[in-house]
Amino acid sequence: MPWCDQCDRLVGDDALVEGACPTCGTELAEPERKPISLRFKFLVAATVIYLIWRTVQGVQWLSHHA
Repeated sequence: MPWCDQCDRLVGDDALVEGACPTCGTELAEPERKPISLRFKFLVAATVIYLIWRTVQGVQWLSHHA
C-alpha cells in the first residue's frame, strides 16, 4: 500500500485516483520491497529443524511411557 507524506496516511490501492492520493492529489509510488535477509531465512530454517526434532523426541517419549 502506498504512503502519502502530505496526508500522513496509507492509501489503499482501490482508493488511488490515477496513481495519486484521493485527498491531496500527490503522485504516489509503490514503496520498494526489501529482500528477505539471509539471517531471517536461517532463523526460520533453524526453528523448523528444532521443532521437528522436539516432535520426534515427544513421539519417542510417548512410545516409551505408554
